[in-house]
Amino acid sequence: MKRPEYLPSLVALTVLFAAPFASAQDSDIAELKAMVREMRQTITEQNARIAALENQQARPKTKPAATTSIKSAEAPAGTKRPVEGLPSGAPIGMELSSALHAERSTVRDADTFGDLQQAAPRANNAPLDPALNGFFNIPGTDTLLKIGGSARVDAIVDFGNNGNPNQFVPSTIPVPGEPGWDGGVRSTLQAKATRLSLELRRPVAFGDTLRVYSEYDFYDDSTSSALKFRARHFYGQAWNFLIGHTFSAFMDVDAFPDVVDFQGPNGIVNRRQPQLRYTHPISEGACTTQFFASIELPESKIDTDTSEFATDSSVVSPVPDGVVGIRRESPLGHVQATAIFRDLAYEADDGPDDDVSGWGVSLSGSLNVLEKDKLSAQLTYGEGIARYINDLSGEDLDAALDGGDLKAIPVFATMAGYTHHWSEHWRSTLAGGYIQVDAPGSLGGFAIDHTLYGSANLMWQPTPSFRTGLEYLYGSKETLDGSEGDAQRVNFVIRYDLVR
Repeated sequence: MKRPEYLPSLVALTVLFAAPFASAQDSDIAELKAMVREMRQTITEQNARIAALENQQARPKTKPAATTSIKSAEAPAGTKRPVEGLPSGAPIGMELSSALHAERSTVRDADTFGDLQQAAPRANNAPLDPALNGFFNIPGTDTLLKIGGSARVDAIVDFGNNGNPNQFVPSTIPVPGEPGWDGGVRSTLQAKATRLSLELRRPVAFGDTLRVYSEYDFYDDSTSSALKFRARHFYGQAWNFLIGHTFSAFMDVDAFPDVVDFQGPNGIVNRRQPQLRYTHPISEGACTTQFFASIELPESKIDTDTSEFATDSSVVSPVPDGVVGIRRESPLGHVQATAIFRDLAYEADDGPDDDVSGWGVSLSGSLNVLEKDKLSAQLTYGEGIARYINDLSGEDLDAALDGGDLKAIPVFATMAGYTHHWSEHWRSTLAGGYIQVDAPGSLGGFAIDHTLYGSANLMWQPTPSFRTGLEYLYGSKETLDGSEGDAQRVNFVIRYDLVR
C-alpha cells in the first residue's frame, strides 16, 4: 500500500495560497497555520498505522492451537457439572449449558439389547450420557434435539406353537384342549421392534431443564408380521413434574435384564401408560435418594364375558391408579421399593355392580458386579395388579366374580437376571422368572395357575452402534385344571443404532 507522503505539503500550499483572498488579518493566518500542523500530525499517525498493517500482512500465518476441551464454565445441556476434556467435536449447543443444568445420573448405562434405559424419566432430567452425544442445536432457538432409534430384525424359530410368533409370552402357551395345542415347528422373520425416537432439551424458568421425549415402534399388533406404527413414549418433564405417556412409576427399568427377546422375563413389572408424576430428590451426590408419586391410567382387566356376569356388564374405573415409591442409587447399583393402589369395578345396565380395592408392592434393584457385570432382580406381590405383570397384562386377571362378589386376584411374580462380559465385545445373560396366580374357579379350568420362564443368550457387539444376539428361551404354563404346556424358541437378532 503506497503512503501519501506528498499530501501534507499539498494541503499546506493550498491553504496558504487561499488564505490572502479570505482575510488579510494576521490572526486568521496564525489559525490556518495551526490547522495545518494538526493535519500533518494526523497524517503522520495514519502513516504509522498503515506501516504496522503492512508488516502484519507480511508475516507467515500460524494456525491457532487446537483445543481439546471446552471452557470449565460450559457443560453439556442437561448437566450441572462442567465436563472438561470433551473433544472439539462436542455437540452443537454447548453455549446453552449454563442454562440447562441437571446432575449426571448415578445409574450406569447397561446398554442392554432392549435399550429401555434411554427412555426412562430421571430425577432432575439427569442424562445417562453427560456428553449428550447426538444432540444438535436447532438454529434460532435454545433447544437441543436428538434423533435416535434403531433398525432391528428378529429371526425366530419355535419348536412348537407358543401362542405368539413375535414375542415369547408363557401365558399364551396352549395346553391340551386349547386351540393350537401340539402345533409343529414354525419360524418367522420380522422387524417390528425397529424404533425411532426424538428427544428435546431446553432451558426453562428457575434454572431448570425441560425434557421432551418421544419414541415409536411397530408393535401395535404383536401377533402379526405387519409393521403397525405405535407410540411407546411421549412425555415432558420439568421441575421434576412429568406429564404424558411413559413407563409406569411402579416399574423399574434399570432392573430389566439384558435379554434378546422383545418381551422379556414373565415376572417383571412392565407397563407404559399416561400419568402425572412428581419426583422429589431427598439427597444428592455420589449416592442419591428419591421419593416419587404418580397418578396413572386406571384401566382394569376383568373378564366380564364369564357366566358370573350379566350380559351387559362392562368394566369401569372409579379413580386413577396411584403409585408411591422410594429409590436409592449409588455407584454400586440401585434399589427401589414401590406400592400401588387401585379401585376395580364393573357395572351393568340391567344387573348388579360392584367394586373392590387392589394393591401391590414391589422390591427391585441391580448390583454392579466386577467392571461391567450386572445382577438384577424383582419381587412383586399384590391383589388386582395382574395387568402390570409382564406375562399377565393381556389375560384379564385383575379381578373376578367369586360367589357373586367381585374379588381382586392375588398375584406373586419374581424374576432375576445376571449379565457377564466375556470380553470387550462378547457378553451373555441368564434370566429366569416365575408367576403364581390365585385365580378363582369361576374363571374356568383353563385359567392360569402359574408360568415359568428361562433364557440364555450370547451377544456380540463389535461397535457401539452394531450388535447381534442369539438366545434360547424356555417357558411353561399350568392351568387350574392341572393342564400343562411348554414351549422352546431360538431367537437371532441384529440391531443397528442410529446414534450411540
